Amino acid sequence: MAKWLKILGFLLPIFTFGGLVVVIYLNPWFSFTENALSDMGSIHNPISYVFNFLIILVGSLGLLFGIESARRKLTTPLFLIGMLCLTFVGVFPEEYSPHSLFAVAFYLFIFADIFYGGLKMIKRGTKSGFLWVLGSVTVFSVMLYLTKVFKGLAIPELLGAVFINAWIIFLALNIEK
Repeated sequence: MAKWLKILGFLLPIFTFGGLVVVIYLNPWFSFTENALSDMGSIHNPISYVFNFLIILVGSLGLLFGIESARRKLTTPLFLIGMLCLTFVGVFPEEYSPHSLFAVAFYLFIFADIFYGGLKMIKRGTKSGFLWVLGSVTVFSVMLYLTKVFKGLAIPELLGAVFINAWIIFLALNIEK
């Protein structure tokens, strides 16, 4: 049972970043400094379905990972809610009002899960917990700062995605047999 969860934990970053490379390649107009990632899923983009499918796929796989990792007490229901929110980011393109709510909620819930997970590690005496607590606060703060630096949101979104996927890999590495 643990093997499939570990594999899924390693596949999630591959799907996330490999998929984003493909989507960005298919959208040569995309600018990291001028756009949000979700601009590629806009109803005005004739190939929006590629980005939206990717986000729904990653969110759904993340939800599966979250269900089993929560059962094993590696994550909390916050992770599950966050991944469900990510799925809805793909369901509702940016022109629909729930999109922004789900996008912000995705980062808030996942970062809260990482913060709480780090606190649990500290309580158990695991030193890496300090890195996750400090990292979650620092990365989230830098993301907020970067929203003021760039016109688009892609760079802060990608920074958050890298940190979240690092957490997923960390969890996958720590899955007991």
